[in-house]
Amino acid sequence: MTINKLNLLPWREEKRKKHQQRFLGLIGGGFLVVSGGLWGSLWFLDYQSEIQTARNQQFRQEIAKLDRQLSFLPELDQQRRAIDQRLNILVSIQQERNRPTQLLSWLPALVSQGVYLDNLDLRGNLISLKGVSDSNGRLAAMLSNAEKANWTKDIAMHSIIAIKGKNSEDQTQFSASFQMIKPMPLLAEATIENKERSY
Repeated sequence: MTINKLNLLPWREEKRKKHQQRFLGLIGGGFLVVSGGLWGSLWFLDYQSEIQTARNQQFRQEIAKLDRQLSFLPELDQQRRAIDQRLNILVSIQQERNRPTQLLSWLPALVSQGVYLDNLDLRGNLISLKGVSDSNGRLAAMLSNAEKANWTKDIAMHSIIAIKGKNSEDQTQFSASFQMIKPMPLLAEATIENKERSY
């Protein structure tokens, strides 16, 4: 009986080569996948870095813009103070301009009937009065009116002299002064007081 011997070496060698080729293919594919993943990750990180850099640049530009705007604030504040100072000067000038008119408007409510003024002097807030009165009672009424007025203060009587009038009647010559209060009350208030005192 004849036994045929089979040589399995070529088949095994071929199978080993196929396994080796498949292994190398898997390693190559894995390398390509890993390389692609790394490249994709690096590209994404670089893209995100570019976006963040652009945002940072925009933030820096906005901050520089705000800094330029804030640098004008001291100058604007100085201009505001200068304008306020000018307005205060204008208000003061307007008050000083209106002071004689207001004084003449309020004076009839102050001076009693029977009191006659010979001299009226206005220097700033100080008003000096000189005149004559029919009696001390009328002079006392004028001082009482001055004390009740809401636009006067520091009322003072400097001199009271008994004299004879043109017809030899008894009269009282006087000298007085008072201060006008700032800010001065409205003309309407003085007018109302004048009407109340006339009744």
